[in-house]
Amino acid sequence: MPDAKGPNVQPSPDGLSTESRRRRPVPGRGHCKSRKGCFNCKRRRVKCSEELPSCRGCRRLGLECQYPGELPRLALKPAQNPNATPSTLRLEDLRFFYHFLSAAYPSLPFGLHDVWQTVAAMSHEYDFLAHAVLGLAAQHLTACTASDFSVPALSHRVSAITALNGALSEPCASREDADARFAAAILLTFQSSYMPDAMMDFIGMLRGWMVIQTTVVPSMGESIFHDITEETYVGSMKKLLQLNPVADLEIGAGTELQDILEGFLASLRLLAPLCRSTAELHYLASMERIARMSEASPVHACLELVPLYAATNEMDSDEFASFTNPINYTAQILLVHFWMLTHVLQHHSLGAARSYVLKDEILFQWVETAAQKLPPSHKRYVLWPLGMASQGLFRRLNETLGSDGLDYRANRWHCG
Repeated sequence: MPDAKGPNVQPSPDGLSTESRRRRPVPGRGHCKSRKGCFNCKRRRVKCSEELPSCRGCRRLGLECQYPGELPRLALKPAQNPNATPSTLRLEDLRFFYHFLSAAYPSLPFGLHDVWQTVAAMSHEYDFLAHAVLGLAAQHLTACTASDFSVPALSHRVSAITALNGALSEPCASREDADARFAAAILLTFQSSYMPDAMMDFIGMLRGWMVIQTTVVPSMGESIFHDITEETYVGSMKKLLQLNPVADLEIGAGTELQDILEGFLASLRLLAPLCRSTAELHYLASMERIARMSEASPVHACLELVPLYAATNEMDSDEFASFTNPINYTAQILLVHFWMLTHVLQHHSLGAARSYVLKDEILFQWVETAAQKLPPSHKRYVLWPLGMASQGLFRRLNETLGSDGLDYRANRWHCG
């Protein structure tokens, strides 16, 4: 007659049923419960290895691993490009992507809004391009709003540069491949222009931009970026200058600008004996010429700044390495003079249109950061640009606070 416990439960020699033996804990096999395991392991009721970014179980089963308290993540997978590698995006990246489409895409040269919309659409196929888009947008938000997204901006930047370097080690399979790499170089350059400690990084990115344009893009005529040339940048600057057509005639502007330029030229004379290389002498002569041109017309002088941005592209590899060497203090002093001359001419020529060019606050921080890193023997060579940067910060603070009655006219910095 069957036992009351059921027909399938058979007693064992020790008097315990098979079911009871199965439920007895096995010595040495027990473990404490972890409350930090991932959701997949919790659902499967197995112990999680708690490895980051993905635990052992999720890697084995090919599951998306997510831990309690972690923001939801979306997998970015290549649609058509077999060389792209999956990466991880967070929900805040949706805000960055929208901000890129609406405000953060490169505004110069003018007329390329549709091109950057195309780039945004291409970004899901190229990891490096997606990270470059999101990094620029996050940095732009940090520079132009009260929000601080500098950490995700830097994270996307590092990912973009790493992935782009990998892509550049292989030939392009299509025109789209070349355009994606070129677009990423442009976006990384613009991102560095919003970073307060990236003066030399900006110079390096400008050169990388040109190298990719001349070596990776097979034919600019077939590229979606065929309109990006030095001439189109000059044309865009002319349009910006037209937004402030009386810049050369503003009351009091002539006297103030004259004082500033006298201080600038005096500072260049002090710096001249330090200049030795062809590149250093070129920067020195070009800035002196533009400053003297500014005495007659800051508007025309503003246009002459555009080619000087690309001066490093004319250097060979050895010249560029020497110019950007961290201990080449002469080059760094020349650059901070260039940024302050840029600020002065844009301030007197562009008016409200300055929002399209390098932000004043970033230029001021570049100057101050570079000055802090100089050895004591070279401090005196940056008195003029450092004084202008400090004065510019005071002026912007005054404008922000809406104070009146304060006159931050340029001091005359007598150097030498």
